[in-house]
Amino acid sequence: MMKQVYHEGYNYVLEYDNNSLIMFKEDTDEWMGDIEYIKVFTVEGDTPKPIVLYRKLVSAANKLITRVNKNWFMFNVTDQKRADIYERFTFHKRD
Repeated sequence: MMKQVYHEGYNYVLEYDNNSLIMFKEDTDEWMGDIEYIKVFTVEGDTPKPIVLYRKLVSAANKLITRVNKNWFMFNVTDQKRADIYERFTFHKRD
């Protein structure tokens, strides 16, 4: 199960699988005329309007969590910035 969020020209995806929530940005990598579609799991410092993106992702995550109706979730974390964001997210009030 997944939800997509469009922000500033990029697609951000939240996926649910076996009580895990995974968030990533869809991007392309072009080299020598070949285009490869990649999933970016690291948090980059050049994200335009990061607070707006965060709010969109929180809203999408809440809808996904409500839809799957589970009591607990586990986050897959790849770096400290992402861990901090996920921790902040878990303290938000759920509707």
